[in-house]
Amino acid sequence: MATPVQRAFAHDELERALKEQSFGITSFEIVSTTPLKAAASVVLLEGPTVLVSLSNRGFQVHPDLDAEAVFETIEQLLQSVSPQYDAARRSALITKLESIQATPEPA
Repeated sequence: MATPVQRAFAHDELERALKEQSFGITSFEIVSTTPLKAAASVVLLEGPTVLVSLSNRGFQVHPDLDAEAVFETIEQLLQSVSPQYDAARRSALITKLESIQATPEPA
């Protein structure tokens, strides 16, 4: 029998991964959770919505003609389905680097 911690792991990990990528997606909503798998409806920057799941195999897009396409990271998955994701990722990185550069060093 799955413990509450096991039940929540896939859900929490998928939610955390998508929140970290908020710059590169429009929105997301967790739509299902089981002890071994969580799924979310993700609205891409281009407008379409995709169903993304996380299981012990990794991240997947559903339905996908290439059912074997499993990604180790959410970044890899988003790069494969969203052309605008890479541009948003670069922009977020540049903004972060500029904010670090602008921060005065302690004396």
